[in-house]
Formats: sequence, C-alpha cells, structure tokens
Amino acid sequence: MIFIKNCSLKLKILGYISNHYCYIKQTKQFLCTLQRYNYINYTNNKIYLYIISHNKNQFKRDICNVKDKINLSYLSISNRKFCVKILPKDPNIFGDHSYNKYEKIKMDKMEEEEEKFTENIIPKRKKFTQKNYYKLIKSHLINKNLQLALSVLDLMKENNDKPNLYIYRLLISGFAKQGDIKQCFKLFKQIKERGLILSPHVYTNLINACAEAKDREEALKHLTFLRKYFYEKKINLNDIHYSSLIKAYSWHKQISIAFEIADEAKDNHIYSQNIISALFHATISDKENGLKYALCLWHKMKIIKIKPNIFHYNLLLRAIKDTKFGDLKVNDILIPNSKNTQIQLMETARSDLLDSPPVLTTSLVLMLKKYNYFKSNNKNSEINISNENTLLSQNLDNILKENRLLLFGGIDKFLKRMKNDDVKPNLKTITLILDLLPSTIKSEQYFLKYIKSNNFKTDITFFNILIKRRCLRKQYNAAKDILNEIQSHHFTPNIVTFGVLAIGCIRCRDGIELLEQIDTIGYAPNFKVLETLFYNACRYKNFIYVLYLMKYILHNNITPTTNILNTLEKFD
Repeated sequence: MIFIKNCSLKLKILGYISNHYCYIKQTKQFLCTLQRYNYINYTNNKIYLYIISHNKNQFKRDICNVKDKINLSYLSISNRKFCVKILPKDPNIFGDHSYNKYEKIKMDKMEEEEEKFTENIIPKRKKFTQKNYYKLIKSHLINKNLQLALSVLDLMKENNDKPNLYIYRLLISGFAKQGDIKQCFKLFKQIKERGLILSPHVYTNLINACAEAKDREEALKHLTFLRKYFYEKKINLNDIHYSSLIKAYSWHKQISIAFEIADEAKDNHIYSQNIISALFHATISDKENGLKYALCLWHKMKIIKIKPNIFHYNLLLRAIKDTKFGDLKVNDILIPNSKNTQIQLMETARSDLLDSPPVLTTSLVLMLKKYNYFKSNNKNSEINISNENTLLSQNLDNILKENRLLLFGGIDKFLKRMKNDDVKPNLKTITLILDLLPSTIKSEQYFLKYIKSNNFKTDITFFNILIKRRCLRKQYNAAKDILNEIQSHHFTPNIVTFGVLAIGCIRCRDGIELLEQIDTIGYAPNFKVLETLFYNACRYKNFIYVLYLMKYILHNNITPTTNILNTLEKFD
C-alpha cells in the first residue's frame, strides 16, 4: 500500500516545490519509492494514493494507470510552466506580470515632478562633489569661457545639487573681470533668493565689475545702488571695499566722489595704506589736475602720520610724469585750514614741493619767466625780482617742463627722502626716475654713477630705455656706449636692444654694422628692426641704404611685411 512519508532518498530537482515521498509496500516485501511534486504556488493539498499490487510487474502497470487517472504530469518539471505569460527580459522589474491587467491613471504634476526627481537621482559613487564643480568652473574661467562656467549651474540643477556661496563667488569674479555688470548683479540676486549669507568678497567683486565696465553711466548707476544698499543694510565695509570704491569712481573720472569716499572711510576710523594707494591711482587718472591732487594727498599723509611705502613713491613718480598741476599757483594752500601746506617762495632754499611747507625758489620761477614770459613778449626786457605779484600769479605747469624733478628736490633729495622712510627703490622706481631726467647726457651719466654707488638693481629693460632716449635725440654714438654699460652690469643684449638701436641708424654704415652685430651674436633681425631701418633709409632718401636692405631681405629669404611695402611705395 502507498503511504506518505519523508525519506532519505531524494532527487535533486530545482524549483519552488515541496518534496513528498510515497512508499509502496508489496506482499513480497518489495519496497519502491515514488516522488511526487506538489507546487506551492498553486496548491498545498495532499494527495494519497492507494495501490494494491502483488508483484513487481503489476506494480509498474498500476503506476501507469494512476498517472493517467490523477494527471501526474508534474513528475517532469520540464513539462510544467510557471505562468501563462512570457517572463520579462529584465529580471529586476517587480510586478510586471500583471501590470497590463490594471488601468493606467494619469499622474498629477506633483507626482510627475517626484518621479522625475527619483529618476534623476545619481548614485553617490557617480555623483559630482562640490570640489568637482569648483574645478570645472575654474577650468572654464582659465580658458575665459564664461558661458560654459555659467552652464555649471544648469548641470547642478540636473543633478539635484544646490550651489553654495563659493560657486557664486567664482562666477561673479569671472564676469567682474570682463566688466559684465548685468550678469554679476543677476547672480547677486540669485544669492539673495537662495538665502545664502553674503561675504565681503562678493561685494568687492561687484564693485570691481563696476570699475571694469565700459558703460560709464550704467557703472555709476550700479555703484550708487551698492552704496545705498550698504547704508540701508548697515553693512560694515573694510579698507578693501573702500579702496575698490575709490578705484571704481576714479576710473570713471569721478575723482571728487573718490575723495568723499576716503573721507567716509576716515570717519569710520579706516584709513590704511591701501586707500592711499587707491587715491594715488585716482589722481593719475586726471591728466590735467592730477599732480595737484597728488601733492594734497602727500601732505595729508604727513598730517595723518601714515608712512609711505614703495607703492606710494612709485605712484607719486607716475603722477609727476603723466599729470599736470592744473590751476595750482605759487603761494596756494594745498590743504584748507593748514598753513603748513602753503607753497612758500624763498630765495636761498632748494625747491621741493614735498617738504612741509612746500618750497619754491625765486631763481627757479625767474628762470621760467626768462624763458617763457619775457621771451614771448620782449627779449630785451629786464627782470624785476621785487615784483612778487607776477611771480605769485605764475602757474606751476609752466615751470621747467623738461625737468620736473627739480620741483621735488631733484634726484638726490628724492632718493634721500625714500631712504629716510626706510623705502628701497626697486626696478620700477629706477625706470620712472630715468623717464623724469632731463634730456642731457650729463644727467644720465650722473644717474648711472648714483646707481653704481648705491648698488641699486637694474635690468636690461632699463638700459634699453636709456638707449632709446639717446637715439630719439639723434645721439647714436652715445647710445652705442650703453652697450659697454650693459656688459659692466653682466647683462646680455636682447633683440629689443637692437630694435631701439635701429632707431638711431640713420646712416647706411650704421645699419650695416647693426645687422652684422645681430648675425654675430646669433640673433635674427625681427620685423621691427627691419621696418625701422627701412623707415630711416627712405626718410633720408638714401638709395644705397634702401638697395642694401632689399638685397639683405632677398639673400636671407625674408618676406617683407605690409609696413615695409607701404614705406617703399611712399618712397617710390
């Protein structure tokens, strides 16, 4: 008889099944097993088989009959299907078998946004970090591709990341350098909308954007907006903010407002060396009245007891070189309510407007009247020294235009003042003083000796400027002597040296000698050298010189530039 019982003899067949084993016991003590498959997914019912058999062959036939009756096709797992429908290709999809049986309902907007948000979620291992965004923006800014840098914000939006303040700072600084005010203030508005805490760097970049802007009216409009915003929000500005504001207004020719901001900084007990430097920049921007403002600022520094540094001295030299006194006259007071800043006219002292009080000698003023006023009116007129009215009414702009350093104590006193302030001249200082020297070989030689005696550092650019000065004065032999000075200072001439020497090559033999020197050193003459030589040859109508240069170009396979061709056409 067949009965259900667990058995140690099991068949290894895969599937979601429960194994039960049927034992058939015969009269001749014959034991046979029959494995039945009961699929858990469909039924858990127990099936009992009752078979009576006497021998082995009869047992086999009975088993076949039982198969037909109770449909034991589940004995073979390959004949059984789990589902009527085909399994999905993607095994990770859950619940896809009966999805088509249900009706599809349209999602709301909130549900659609939520679904898009969940679909766009990127795994952490693939997700961009904040440092990756920083590097991406910086790389675009280095390549000066601002639109790609701005597109990083769209990338962050797609990746569901929020930009922080540092990302906005990078973008605003990039657009500020280009002077794009609209984009900078648009990003500034986004910062406020996101509720980020603004840092002082953002305000500095916004001010610099106004300074770099080309549209003056729009820049001034946004500067006034920023000043009102600072006042309404009670934002405490530092010296960098004030110096940036001064720079912005000075670059847009609003020097009076720049000095008002400096007074505002002083009222807030902020008056640093950076603000002084910005004010010197403001004075340089005014070519007509800049030197007057620079003198006022210099004496104001003494009153406030701010010690000048190398930047202040260099900026003062630039103001002396590039600007004028305006309406400043002898006996004027530089700073109101300060008698110590009134320009004094003396007979014996040395002229120096940087002293306190500033001093001018009568001999210097009379020298002006001798070469300017009386020369234009009456050459034989005598000078009346006692007539102070004519001296005091003299404009300082007309005093010795060729040697402005005489009004500031000369080279010796100017450099001595720097030494007293513990300021050592640098290369820029030496170059600026060279530009202010009178156009004489004696003054230049004196300055070279002074540099050697004080061991000041120079470079090849300094000597190139000196050569150019002498070549422009048509002192070519004196310009060639500078080559010995270059060797004594252990420098080697560069191609710029030969370029400035070409200015003085008026004669054909000088041009031939210069080209031979360039060849012996190992340089090749650039287009600037050849253009200058052609210009000199055509200007002085030297046909031999022109023919030699043309042969030189053909011999060395040099293609002439458009400037050379235009010069030859004019000469023809």
